[in-house]
Formats: sequence, C-alpha cells, structure tokens
Amino acid sequence: MRSLFSNNFLNLIVMKKVLQYLFLFILIGYSTYFVYQNSRSFCDRTIEYSIGRFDTQFGVSESEFKIYIEESEKVWEKALGRDVFVYKPGADFKINLIYDERQVTTIQKQKTEFGLFAVEEAFRNLDSRFNLFKDEYDNKVSAYEQRLSVFNERKSDYDKKVALWNDKGGAPEGVYRDLEAERIYLNAESQKLNSEVMSMNSMARELNTLLEERNLKAAEYNNIAKSYNKKYGEGLEFNQAEYKSNSSFTREEEINVYQFGNKKDLILALSHEFGHALGMDHTENPKSIMYYLTGINAEVSPNLSAEDLVELNRVCEI
Repeated sequence: MRSLFSNNFLNLIVMKKVLQYLFLFILIGYSTYFVYQNSRSFCDRTIEYSIGRFDTQFGVSESEFKIYIEESEKVWEKALGRDVFVYKPGADFKINLIYDERQVTTIQKQKTEFGLFAVEEAFRNLDSRFNLFKDEYDNKVSAYEQRLSVFNERKSDYDKKVALWNDKGGAPEGVYRDLEAERIYLNAESQKLNSEVMSMNSMARELNTLLEERNLKAAEYNNIAKSYNKKYGEGLEFNQAEYKSNSSFTREEEINVYQFGNKKDLILALSHEFGHALGMDHTENPKSIMYYLTGINAEVSPNLSAEDLVELNRVCEI
C-alpha cells in the first residue's frame, strides 16, 4: 500500500514538473509572439476597432457613424491596397464621439481673446456672399448657354432657308413674311444675348473682387491663428478630434471626436486621426488630410495630397 502511494506521489511530482515546463513554454511562446506583433509596422498589421462612448447630442445615429468611419478608412486603404482598419465589436481600439461643452467653452474663450471669432465671422460672411453670388453667376451662364444653343440652331435654319429661296429667285409672300419675322426675332435675341454677356462679365469682375477679399481675410485669420498656436501649444491643431496611444507596450489606442460641422468634417477628422494611428505626422500643405491646422468646415479634398503620400510612404514604405 505504501509502495503504491509513493509511486503515485512520484507520478504527481513528475506531472507537476511537466505542467510547469509546458506553462513556461507557452508563456515564452506568447511573449515572443507579443514582441513580434508589436515590432511590426503599423501598416503591416490589421487594426481592429470598435465604437466606445457615443454621445447622441450631435444628431448622428450610431449606424451613420459607422458608415462615416468606413468612408474615412478608405482614404488610406485605397493607397495601401488592402483593408487596414476593421470594425470588430468589443475591440480595444475605441472610437469615441464625445460631446464636451467644457472644451467648446474653452476654445471659444481663447478665440475671443485673440479676435479669431471676429475674423471668422467676417470670413464666413464673405464666403457666404461669394458662394451665393457664384451660384447666381453659374446659373446665369447655364441659362445663357442654353439660349445661345437655341439661337444658333434657329439662325442656322434661317440661313439655310434664305439661301434656298435666293437660289430660286425669291420666296413666296407668305414664306417671305415668316422669314422676315424670324430675322427680326434673331436680331432682337442677338442683342439680348450680347447684353447677357456684358452682364456676366460684370458679375465675373465682382466675383474676382469678392474672392480677393475672401482670400485676404483667410490670410488674416491664418496669421492670428499662428499667434494663437504659439500661446496655446496645439491650439487649433485639429482640436475637433484627437488620437491617443496610451502605452507603447500594450498599444492601448483610441480616437476621440469632439466636434464637427457636417458629414465631410467628420470624415476628414476621422481620416486625419486614422493617419496618426498608422504612425503619420502632420504635413505643411493646407490641402493635405494630415495638415496640422485643419478644422471645422475646412476646404480639404478627401483624396491624399502629394505630401500625404510622402508621409505615408515614410511610415509604410509603399
């Protein structure tokens, strides 16, 4: 009986050692895998994300938010030629939509101090006037082109009929009256079209003047913004959203979106922060997605600029 007990005890000790070695092997293997994963380029890995905090004050549904996120992913995935960002419920990488009145209040106070609000308001007024006037001009040009097309068709038809009856030695009285009426109409329409051309030229000059004023006000805003950024550090540096990586070892990541003006703003903000998630820095081109001063209602294309591509190539070596 004792002998059996000793053998069982010995077997138990041996089994315990085997389990210890096995656990150690698994632990070492996992650690090696973990180090390997974290040593890979951000561009080589698949970044799984989920939606974290979702405040409803923005008037955007969660399903719409997911669609906007997917659109912002495509900016980088198209250039890289593969899916980099993948939605996965519960993933550690959180994208948060946060309505923070304190931040908005702070920014408003800072902007007031620097006179940014006054310049912004003046710029928006000029921008609004320019866009309304340009729409009016474009509509006028479109209507003119349609009238001109009709005029040219009728004049061509009139010229053919005149040539035809002249070759025959003259037109019957009834045909002559019709052709004369058409000639009078064409002359009157020609004068009206010439008058429209003069009006459009005048509008074009006004548009150019408005555009110059608008650009001057934009330059004034940018100069004030530089002073603003010197005092407040990040200041206007894409403060509508931010990318955070809490630890280089655990790769705890999140994107926080605080404010946006419209769908385009939101997609641009998310695209910008996804760029940071890939390891990209800011660029100096105001038309770039990764430009450091991009903000609400920015006129930035959803396509990558040459500077964006250079930065992406630096990080991802595409």
